[in-house]
Amino acid sequence: MTKRIVVCALLSAAFIGCSPGSALYPVSGTVTLDGAPLPEGDITFISENPSLGPEQGKIKDGKYEFKSREGKMKVTISASKIKPGGALGAGGEPVAEEYLPAKYNDATILTADVKPSGENKVDFALDSK
Repeated sequence: MTKRIVVCALLSAAFIGCSPGSALYPVSGTVTLDGAPLPEGDITFISENPSLGPEQGKIKDGKYEFKSREGKMKVTISASKIKPGGALGAGGEPVAEEYLPAKYNDATILTADVKPSGENKVDFALDSK
């Protein structure tokens, strides 16, 4: 009986570990806005395969590094800041507002292709217009 449990556990682990899209690979790069490093922001890789969830990372001083599944990705980049005279929250506090154009987040035109081997370095040169 014990052998049967061990064999079942090993087979289950093998199938789970070998499922497509389960491995994560390092991705990194730079993000600039009008030629200058983006101070802070968020970057998300969204797989073309709808059964796989997105992978996210932080941008700091124009650089990002995180892990993503392989494949063709739609990429979104967002960055927000408090705008003087901008929107106020329910408690009257200023609310941070997105300052990158929608073509980089809500209506993104950015893509990446994550490969299981080699370097996955993807740089993004954004413009504020």
